[in-house]
Amino acid sequence: MSTMNTPHPARPLADWLHVCCQHLGEGHAWSADEIEAQLDEFEYWSVEFDAKGEHALTLWRQYAFANFEGVKLAVHAITHLADDEDHHPEVTFSYNRVKVRWNTHSANGITNNDWACAAKLDDALKHIG
Repeated sequence: MSTMNTPHPARPLADWLHVCCQHLGEGHAWSADEIEAQLDEFEYWSVEFDAKGEHALTLWRQYAFANFEGVKLAVHAITHLADDEDHHPEVTFSYNRVKVRWNTHSANGITNNDWACAAKLDDALKHIG
């Protein structure tokens, strides 16, 4: 069953923990309105839009940790999640911060894959200080 061009209703973050990533092509990216509605369920996450505010470029969040040990644990968790889901984010880090950016290149935007990985990452990192 194709979900191409079908509406994407917002759902609680916990519901995304059970969604598995899949290959998604053109037509699966969420609209700006759908993204704004879903963001209400994703505390601390933001979306970077194009200059016109019409096309979502990335779903991103910055995590703060007490020290570099927390950063190393977080980066390790991110790489495992990315491999498990076969969906790989852009990651930057410094002494006590990690910034993660998700998007689905094949769909040219934000898709179910990005929401699922964001939720799973929040869950994986919730106990790292």
